[in-house]
Amino acid sequence: MIKIGVITTPHSLEKIKQIEPMIRDQSELIFIPYRKISEIKDLYEQYQPFCDGFVFSGELGYKILSKNTTLLPTPTFYLDIPEGDFYKHLFSISNTNKNLNFSRVFIDFISEENDYMGLKGVLKADEFPYTNDLEFSDGIYERTFEKHLTLWKQGKIDLSITRMSNVVDRLEESGIPYTFIFPSTESIVEQMKQIITEVQLAHLLDNQWAIGIITIEGQDSMSDLDFKQILLHKALMEYNDQTNALSVIQKKHDCFEVITSYGELKDLTKQFTQCSVLEYLNRTLPFNTYIGWGIGSTLYQAKTSAENANKEAELHEISCTYVITANEEIVGPLGEDNCIQINNTVEPQLEQLSEKLEISTLQIKKIMAVISKNQADELTADDLAYHLKITLRQANRILNKLEEKGAAHISYRKQEKLRGRPKKVYKLNFLDLD
Repeated sequence: MIKIGVITTPHSLEKIKQIEPMIRDQSELIFIPYRKISEIKDLYEQYQPFCDGFVFSGELGYKILSKNTTLLPTPTFYLDIPEGDFYKHLFSISNTNKNLNFSRVFIDFISEENDYMGLKGVLKADEFPYTNDLEFSDGIYERTFEKHLTLWKQGKIDLSITRMSNVVDRLEESGIPYTFIFPSTESIVEQMKQIITEVQLAHLLDNQWAIGIITIEGQDSMSDLDFKQILLHKALMEYNDQTNALSVIQKKHDCFEVITSYGELKDLTKQFTQCSVLEYLNRTLPFNTYIGWGIGSTLYQAKTSAENANKEAELHEISCTYVITANEEIVGPLGEDNCIQINNTVEPQLEQLSEKLEISTLQIKKIMAVISKNQADELTADDLAYHLKITLRQANRILNKLEEKGAAHISYRKQEKLRGRPKKVYKLNFLDLD
């Protein structure tokens, strides 16, 4: 059974506990209360090894964590206030307070970011409540409470509506009329069931096969190859003694094959941004190695992708790593500035473009990936050579062909040095071709 950590304030804890019996057969909930914003990141990291997923009782905690953590290794969600729940609360408030004017109400959780929960289309400008431009950082509770208090003392509001449970006690102590809004029980159950499904799916994906093919740079003789393979095998065994990340390490004729899971691969590559195996090999071996990782629902799919990824890696002059995912996306070289991500699925319109330009579909996708990474449709032959790991002559040949076929034109020339020819800057227009 999957385990989901519920990170919440003490005030919201009891409301979420009410739904525990309704999902007990699908998931075990681990309640993780916090009182201060500063505790969130440490609690997440402390419980991360024991939970398959996390859910925050509101958006605030989730946004704080996301802001302070570059990577969330475990599926993480938050309970939202559906518009249906929101408007039910507003109707109840309006029904209880017949003379209430919403222009004299402060709602601390709606803003332009969430489109004011649709209120702009319901209320006129002179009926619109006070709202809050949230800055998700330390001190958010204090800043939000001060805004409630200031508006109340200035006589501008008759009611505060809050989503922040840690503000509730202070509103009550200050005598400010308030309503605390939280998702309904039905809404929490529905959201939790969706979260459980997504965590289960992620868990299944994490258990997919991941295979690595590791090869060695060119050798002068068989004895040279044998010696390097002994060193490589020793290094892989030492790496695994330290990490226990590889379930199988086996020597093939001209390579090593390692087997792990998709979940482990995400960890050892830090979500496909670098490769700890390659980093270890680079530190311990006096020669270059090339790693191709493949992911798949079957061993055959994973191995085929690993072999193709390894071929991509071997095109480079230095040690590097490539990954081909189960969706056939090519990512690499990991950890390098020229790392790009390519969707390797075959599309009919791309095949037509390939025939017209007389360039392979993979080459076109690589060029498009470079454009996407640079966030500009202009590049030089140097840019292309650097990212595609081809010679400058090959890059110039590709750009000249694109120009001939009408898929590129020289936008301008730039002079980078006092001497030498200015470099041609090409503007690409793949999508404009009929």
